[in-house]
Amino acid sequence: MMWNRKKRPEVGRQHASLGIGALVQVVDAQTGGEHWRDAIGSDDVVGVIVAPGGNQLVGYPGVGEPLSWTVAFDEPVYTKDGRGPFERATVLSRQLVPVEPE
Repeated sequence: MMWNRKKRPEVGRQHASLGIGALVQVVDAQTGGEHWRDAIGSDDVVGVIVAPGGNQLVGYPGVGEPLSWTVAFDEPVYTKDGRGPFERATVLSRQLVPVEPE
């Protein structure tokens, strides 16, 4: 048995390039998470990651990747069930897709 074996990094993980300052699009998750829309009802919700979500330690050896991030939106957004408007929200990592600035 090998108890001290390090895990190999997974290639192509969706949130591999996420971090504070990253421009992201928020997409719907299959399970968990909120479903977001902008003020005119479009599903194209874009924002900037401003902090780790919740009380997570990030950047320390031995601490896993954050499960969520705090995202500041470029315009106030709503949930698809009508709550809002929100200027910031905690969003699951699996719902964030990096966007290249235009």
